[in-house]
Amino acid sequence: MQGTEEDNNLENIKPYSKFSEIYAHLMKSVDYQFWAEYLRKIHKRYGTKNDLALEIASGNCMLAQHIRTNEFKKIFLSDLSLEMLKYNKTEYPAVCCNMLQLPFKVKFDFIFSTFDSINYLQNKKELKLFFEQIYNLLSENGCFVFDVALMQNSIRHVKKLNRIGKHKGIKYKQISKINLKDKIHKNILELEFKNGKTYIEEHTQKIFDFYYYFQVLDQTKLFVAECLEAFTFNHASPHSERVQFIVKRKN
Repeated sequence: MQGTEEDNNLENIKPYSKFSEIYAHLMKSVDYQFWAEYLRKIHKRYGTKNDLALEIASGNCMLAQHIRTNEFKKIFLSDLSLEMLKYNKTEYPAVCCNMLQLPFKVKFDFIFSTFDSINYLQNKKELKLFFEQIYNLLSENGCFVFDVALMQNSIRHVKKLNRIGKHKGIKYKQISKINLKDKIHKNILELEFKNGKTYIEEHTQKIFDFYYYFQVLDQTKLFVAECLEAFTFNHASPHSERVQFIVKRKN
């Protein structure tokens, strides 16, 4: 049976394939300078200007634009989406790769990942594999800095993430919903282009409990040096919305 013309113009694609074209527009409220300044303060506590740094899940590299070149010896960027990395306007080299298959052969002193990118890991197996790779990439005294969103964060923001609009001729509709039982926060994006073609992207994040990260890390060769309320240096708790982890090797 042949599909309708509407069906033929509808295509399900991998996350950030077409969303990359309007990502900056939908994220225009993000204060990248604020995020970079917080990262700078953490690095000042744990690193030096001679550090070799790696960003995981760099996206369109907007955060990297706010990182000064003299803060690190050298910075490498990485992301799974080549479409997102094409928007890299920095001088830092960028590598397209899966965070579960990091290809680097050198040791890094400072590895960081922001904007709850770790929430895209869906289960214990993926989390543990990821942390094991981080261990292999960290220098002896290096640290890994990452933030995660907890359920309170999803509940607070889910309503405003349901939106429709148009940007650069692209009509978009975003549906955001939370499955409290399975602890899944899903964002479905419907993007209609000028040629009538419509693309569907499904973005799925797993909202693990606060203590779950400690449990998984405890099964690796890493340990939590600090666990902070995001954007502060106060201790985080299960009631936090966003949590900042600073992780080091068990030497």
